[in-house]
Amino acid sequence: MSKNLTFTACHAQTWEGRYARIPGDRSVFHIQSCGSRWCPVVFWHRDDGVGTCAAIDAPAIRQLTDAVTAAKRQLGGTGGGSFQINEFGQVLVPASDASGRRLLVGEVNGPIFFNNPFDDNRIIDLSDTAGLRCGDSWPKPYVGFPYNLSKRSQIYFYNMDDEGGSSEYPRAQDTDLVRALRTIRRFGAVRFVVNHAGVVLTKRPPDGEWSAEEQWEPVFVGRIKPNCWFDKES
Repeated sequence: MSKNLTFTACHAQTWEGRYARIPGDRSVFHIQSCGSRWCPVVFWHRDDGVGTCAAIDAPAIRQLTDAVTAAKRQLGGTGGGSFQINEFGQVLVPASDASGRRLLVGEVNGPIFFNNPFDDNRIIDLSDTAGLRCGDSWPKPYVGFPYNLSKRSQIYFYNMDDEGGSSEYPRAQDTDLVRALRTIRRFGAVRFVVNHAGVVLTKRPPDGEWSAEEQWEPVFVGRIKPNCWFDKES
């Protein structure tokens, strides 16, 4: 990953590749008005409140914003709304209606910096995992593309389609990632997310209490290995 953020736009094209999101507004990016500008934001849900983390202004951020808002309008929206960036940096923009239409508008490379609404002296970099070990609390917004670990400890992606859905598996199972996930959740099916930097996160019940998943604690797992992962789609 580059040290500086770049955005490479492409002609907006229909996306028929892997796409999923956890219901709600927590795990995706959004374009919304922040003072005098429109920009990407993520929402940080914490015990002491919900913060809106706005992307720090930069040329690539403005280019990304323009591409997403143009795609939203092309899909019949007003320009704002949710979008996703997968682990390959591909920027995927869904229609705001229930049509299921999605557009690929370009790729990002490098860290995206966000303002920290809970601490003005710190910025948020979702790619920075310095000092974190598997199972440590994730001290940042929980944003990423959802994947699954089956009861039999197989990593897969569940692809919804018009006929229902089907499971898709990576080119090889990452035994280290499986082991890390099982360190946190020893049994059963596990949902985890992978962010645009390849960082793997999941959630665990606080103190073993099996409440609604929204109340669970976000934790750091590790990073994906490209040679044990899904192929990049176009």
